[in-house]
Amino acid sequence: MKKTSYLMLLSTILILGIALAGCGGETPAAPQEPVSSESSTVEGEEVESPFANEAELPTGATVTDLKQIEGTWIAPAYPGNFVLTIFPDGTLSVATSLEDLKAGSTDSWQLVLEDGEITATGYALCLGDVGSYVATLKDDGTLRFTSIIDPCDARIRKMDRSLPGRLNEYILIYHPVE
Repeated sequence: MKKTSYLMLLSTILILGIALAGCGGETPAAPQEPVSSESSTVEGEEVESPFANEAELPTGATVTDLKQIEGTWIAPAYPGNFVLTIFPDGTLSVATSLEDLKAGSTDSWQLVLEDGEITATGYALCLGDVGSYVATLKDDGTLRFTSIIDPCDARIRKMDRSLPGRLNEYILIYHPVE
């Protein structure tokens, strides 16, 4: 009887230990904001970040018609770039290089603009997920999508910014491709 109780106790401890190890035994961290280009201090040392601070970005106008942003755009990300084309019918195709975009190796979804808000739907990786964005054309000719809400992380990574907690976070600023 004692041996059976001992084995049951040992089994219970082992199962709980495995469950806690799988969860990490921690509560999830709060999402972080993208790193800004302002200097910050880390344990007394000043560190200069290479990433854009939205407050320092040129001002611009909210996109009110998809015709304003039709064409091909490129944004530096980590690693590499995102290159996207917005077609007259509202289809957006995105790839990691201009060559891949031209070759048809792309992800795509549909954009609809109404009352200054862009709705993004039809992405194969997030079927049924609807994203809402605002697009801004900056005075320097760049394009910035800002997500209002989008349950599709893969689409946010290609339109707006990296996901929180990434080693190298970024905010996507698209430049026109000539």
